[in-house]
Amino acid sequence: MPFGPRGLYRLIPHLTWQAREQVSRVLRLVPSGARIVDLGAGGRRISPGTIAVDFVPDPNTNVVGDVQRLPFADGTVDLVYATGLLEHVADERAVVAEIRRILKPGGLAHLEVPFLEQYHEDPIDCRRLTAPGLERLMREAGFETVASGAHIGPTVTMLNTVARWWALWLEGDSRVMKALSFALFTFLSIVYWPFKFLDAFLIGKRGAHTLALGVYFTGRKR
Repeated sequence: MPFGPRGLYRLIPHLTWQAREQVSRVLRLVPSGARIVDLGAGGRRISPGTIAVDFVPDPNTNVVGDVQRLPFADGTVDLVYATGLLEHVADERAVVAEIRRILKPGGLAHLEVPFLEQYHEDPIDCRRLTAPGLERLMREAGFETVASGAHIGPTVTMLNTVARWWALWLEGDSRVMKALSFALFTFLSIVYWPFKFLDAFLIGKRGAHTLALGVYFTGRKR
């Protein structure tokens, strides 16, 4: 389930931007022909041979099922992606255990989770993790750190929060109030859109992860 807007919000300028995109970096760490699994793919296709797994059927989804009970044999996968997934599952430790089970010894896992992203059901939204918290979770599960930190920076956090805060003032049950709230959020998204690129300068700061919208962990199975 990649980071991205939902519903009508897909139609307006996107305030989220990955200042330190990680998926393509990790892909370069495995050789051509590696067996790659993308959990909660959401219709994404990382590479032509990637096995896309999701609970929602999609033309690009290869396996429809439960990410907490994966239909892969032990030690048969070279790389597992799980981006924007852990917040949407009932038991994140069960998912991590399954990732470790299907990976070959020395195989790679790459996870991205929200830290200060706003609440978003898909179909549930249960948790947030700091960068150190995600790293601790993975190390306790038997992974050694290859890389970790923030990939969606503090400016994106601020812009999304402020735009949604203003839109909340007009929120209501009537169609008129819903339309006004959405219109205000759209206007602010257009105004704020260029400022998200300031994260190009902030994402490298030591404290960027403390205000990040999203954080990541890349690890190797011990």
